[in-house]
Amino acid sequence: MRRSKKEKRYMPFLTGVIVGYVVTLVMCVAAALLMLMTDSAEGMSGAAAVIITAAASFFAGRCAGKLNRRSGLKTGALCGIIYIIPLLLLSLLFGSFGGVLFFIKLFICIAFGATGGVLGVNSVP
Repeated sequence: MRRSKKEKRYMPFLTGVIVGYVVTLVMCVAAALLMLMTDSAEGMSGAAAVIITAAASFFAGRCAGKLNRRSGLKTGALCGIIYIIPLLLLSLLFGSFGGVLFFIKLFICIAFGATGGVLGVNSVP
């Protein structure tokens, strides 16, 4: 059975976002264990969350760029936007939606997703 063009068009983004959330899950568990073992302060969790979000959007963009093999900047940036939307909706739901931090989180996800998309397109297949 052949896939339609729409399925082929959306598949890199879907795969990239899934990879991004798997990376998020793995890095969150690792960061939680590290903070538990070192008994670090509560303020470190915010820094860990920003680092995890940046890394996960990078890997999401890289995976999407590697699968799409063209226009990596646009593919990665779009993948970063798709990655951050559920996170922003969850922050609205739980009441931790910050004014300035919203734009910073959005910029980080778009920038790291775009960088990952460019590196994914330019990587060896």
